[in-house]
Amino acid sequence: MVNNTSWDSTSDTRALEDTRTYRSLLCPLVATFEDIGSLSPDGKKLAYVSTAINYTTNIFVKDLHTGISINVTGSEESVGSFVGPHSFFRPSWSPDGHWITFSSDAGTQWTGHSEGTGWEHTQSLAVFVVRPDGSGFRKVIGEESRCLGTPRWSPDASRIVYYNISTEDTYGAHGTVAGQELAVFSQIFSVDVATGSDVVPHTFDNTLKVSPAYLGNSSNIGYLVKAGTEAGIHYTSPDTTHHYINSTMRNPAWSPDGSKIVYEVYEWGQRPAEKELFSWDDEWDYRFMDVFPSFNTATGRLATTEKQLGNGSSSIVLTGADYANVTTAFDTWNINASEEYAELYASGLAGAFQSTWTADGSKLAAGFGVWFFDRILYPGTLYSFDADGTAAQNLTDGTNNAGFPSFSPDGTKLVYRLWNATYGPLGLHVLDMETGDTTQLTAGWDNTPGWSPDGELIVFTRQTNWTSGSSWQEDRFDICTIRPDGTDLKILTESEANDAHAVWSFDGRIVYSTGMYGFRDESSEEGSKKLKPLMVHSRAPSDPFVNADKKDTKSAPA
Repeated sequence: MVNNTSWDSTSDTRALEDTRTYRSLLCPLVATFEDIGSLSPDGKKLAYVSTAINYTTNIFVKDLHTGISINVTGSEESVGSFVGPHSFFRPSWSPDGHWITFSSDAGTQWTGHSEGTGWEHTQSLAVFVVRPDGSGFRKVIGEESRCLGTPRWSPDASRIVYYNISTEDTYGAHGTVAGQELAVFSQIFSVDVATGSDVVPHTFDNTLKVSPAYLGNSSNIGYLVKAGTEAGIHYTSPDTTHHYINSTMRNPAWSPDGSKIVYEVYEWGQRPAEKELFSWDDEWDYRFMDVFPSFNTATGRLATTEKQLGNGSSSIVLTGADYANVTTAFDTWNINASEEYAELYASGLAGAFQSTWTADGSKLAAGFGVWFFDRILYPGTLYSFDADGTAAQNLTDGTNNAGFPSFSPDGTKLVYRLWNATYGPLGLHVLDMETGDTTQLTAGWDNTPGWSPDGELIVFTRQTNWTSGSSWQEDRFDICTIRPDGTDLKILTESEANDAHAVWSFDGRIVYSTGMYGFRDESSEEGSKKLKPLMVHSRAPSDPFVNADKKDTKSAPA
């Protein structure tokens, strides 16, 4: 039996022997992402997903005797275009071992949820096949604005079963917000492999179905419903052996005769602060912390938004670099303790976000309010406060949604983004802390600004095509810099995927997250977004390099 073993921030494919001992089928703890292993019927080869080539997921086949691996999906013929998505997922061997089927987003476009307005990517997939030597690559079936995933073979290798969900619903299918998985649905279909036609529907109810598989030497199909009162294992032809199992399991796989299921159980417990993560760079230790971290070198104190840890109120807390000596610097309950806001805090949509320090560490500022897609419904207000938790002061009037501030190095200016419920983005603005005067810096769909350590530049994320392009749905978010006087605007990133969440390192480089290398897995199958490694960039638009490459989304570095 093959399984994928995941550590914090990396993974490895392993085999479980009959003696109940593990052995690694790949090189363990390598600085690439290895996942979803599938043994050939004769047990001599392993098909698996790896980011070993250019950080993008491809299907590799490894000869377990010689140890040689070949990439069967990374050619120009299979990728089509390296500009758009070009990832390959979930390989499965045909019963005779002559073919491998898998899903891929090659040839599709980068799309956002909510009809293109959302920042997070949605996913379009088609079903493909290839021979184990890389020949015979072809698409079996794909549909416009649909996602066809987790293909598996019928016992006679004449058909492939898969789930089918709309591209738009792939965002809700991974359940980042409570109730999302209940609001979307998918169906199970099969298709004739030779012709790509004779598509047969096997399910009809409005539940979210994934992980289909033929059972043994039969036409019975097992699958997983991810959410709701019917969550668990279902069958198209239930019997005394194959019957409904109520469960929150994930990634079920049936034994060859269909009598047993091996599955994954998610651990929903919260990681503790400072938990060690896999270190992608030998010169650095990677640790877990809460969101919007900001470190002050003068005091050695770390400011974070308490969104995951502590009481989850999205208040600003200060700690040592080792998360010791926790104090509250800005308590959201002191600003708004209503039942409505309590629910918003719990959902992660509201709170005190992107705290920023003055250089001497005596004072901070943050945006307090409701963010993301609810920013048009609620205000966002800038506050300044002393590091000891006193002297909280409202800096903006709440007419518009003001947030995500950053102090200039001398502490005299505060740059922030402004949003209006009627007109949308109002660009970046700069507040003079001494006079109270505000000047408009940009007029684009701009967000998360950050002042450089030397005060010469402000980095920010721009919805580039909404601001100046011909089609705002395409190449939507990029990393930009501008001088504090509004001159010398530069767009640093060229990826058509989303590039965002940029911050400055202390040596003047820019760290940001990017979607340019694509998903690491099928979005609908898993419980979190599967893209956006961390990148490190110089001030000039050249020579970025990957700093972290893993399955889950990376965001808001510091």
